[in-house]
Amino acid sequence: MYLLRYKRDGEWRLVVIASAYSVAHARMIAAGLEPGTFVDGHPARRASVERLPPDAVGRVLTLADLASMVEGKKKPPAPSVRRPGAASR
Repeated sequence: MYLLRYKRDGEWRLVVIASAYSVAHARMIAAGLEPGTFVDGHPARRASVERLPPDAVGRVLTLADLASMVEGKKKPPAPSVRRPGAASR
């Protein structure tokens, strides 16, 4: 899996490609999506990609799209974390 960063119309665009064996291969797959000017690409950690909805892989995302998708998927706080006001009960 690869995360590719592009720039189009002054905004960052991201594309996650699952079925590629190199950054160059991922760029060829993403070229059909017309994401913009290529900036860089990295291997993506599987755990990071699993936080995204399945339909996010293989499409062009803005940073706002990405933030709204991940926002609802945060882990709950650990039970050992003290919350303000809870200790005085």
